[in-house]
Amino acid sequence: MAVNAGAARVAPPVPRLRLRRVASRALPYLFIAPTVATLGLLVLYPILQVAYISLWNNYLMTKSPAFVGPGNYLWLLRQDIFRLIFSNTTIFTVASVALHLVVGLGLAMLLSAGIRPLARALFRGALILPWMFTAAVVAVNWRLILNPFGIFNALLAQCGLMSLEAPINWFGELSLALPALILVNLWRGYPFVMLMLLAALQSIPPELYEAAAVDGAGACARFRYVTIPSIKPVIASVGLLDAIWNFRLFDLVYLTTGGGPLNSTHVLATYTYRLAFESFEFGKASALAVLMLFCTLFLSLLYFRYQKI
Repeated sequence: MAVNAGAARVAPPVPRLRLRRVASRALPYLFIAPTVATLGLLVLYPILQVAYISLWNNYLMTKSPAFVGPGNYLWLLRQDIFRLIFSNTTIFTVASVALHLVVGLGLAMLLSAGIRPLARALFRGALILPWMFTAAVVAVNWRLILNPFGIFNALLAQCGLMSLEAPINWFGELSLALPALILVNLWRGYPFVMLMLLAALQSIPPELYEAAAVDGAGACARFRYVTIPSIKPVIASVGLLDAIWNFRLFDLVYLTTGGGPLNSTHVLATYTYRLAFESFEFGKASALAVLMLFCTLFLSLLYFRYQKI
C-alpha cells in the first residue's frame, strides 16, 4: 500500500516542449484578436442585423412587425422595377469599367511616351484632378455643365449640332439620363485606372520593344503582342476592382440624378436608400441590401481568386 501511495504522489513529467509549441502557435492569434473582435463588431454584426431585418415586414415602424421569412426577397424578384434597376446597375457598371479601361489606357500610353519630364508632370497633375474632387463637387458641377442652358449645350450650338431654341435636357430625358451619368462617372473615375496602367506600362522592359522592332513589328503589332500581354494582369485586377466600386456606387448617382427621371437612372444602392428612408420599407430595403452584398461578394471572390489570395 505504501509503494502504491508513493507512486500515486509522483506526477508524470509535463510535456513542456509541446506546451511551448502550442503557445508559440497561439501567440500570433492573440495579437490579432483585438482587431478581429473590432472588425466583427463593426462589420459582421451590422451585416447579420441587416439580414435579420430582411426577414421581417414593417420593421421599426410598428411594435409588432410581421415575420415574413423570404417574403421580402420574393417580393423584390417579382417587381418589374427591380429588374429595371438591376439592368441599370449592370449597364452602368459594365459601361463605366469598359470606358475607364479604354480612356485610362489611352492616357497612360500618352503619358508614357517620350515627352519632356516637365510636360509629363504637368499633364499627369492635370489629368489626375477629377479623382481629387468629392462626389458632391463633381455632381454639382456636372449638373451645371449639362443643364439645358449650360456650357455643354452652348458648345454644341456653337458647332451647329444643336439649336438653343430646343436645348437638350441631358439628365431629364429617359434615353439620355443614364448615358450622361456614365459620362460623369467616366470623368471622375478614369484617373485611378490611368495611374495603375501607367505604372504597369513603365514596368515593361524596353528590351521587349527593341526586340519586337528588330523583328519588324510595327506600332500596332508591338501594342498587341508586347504591351497588352505585359499589362494584362494589371488590367484584369483594376477592372475587377473598378467593377466592385461601380456596382455599389451611391453618392454620385444620388447627387446627380437622384434616380430619375422615372427610375431610369436608379441603381441598386440608390433604390435601397429610397426603400429605407423615403418609403420606410426597412425589411425590403434590407433584403435588397443583402442581394447587393451577395453580388459584391461574387465579384470580390473573382478578384481574390485571380490574385490567388
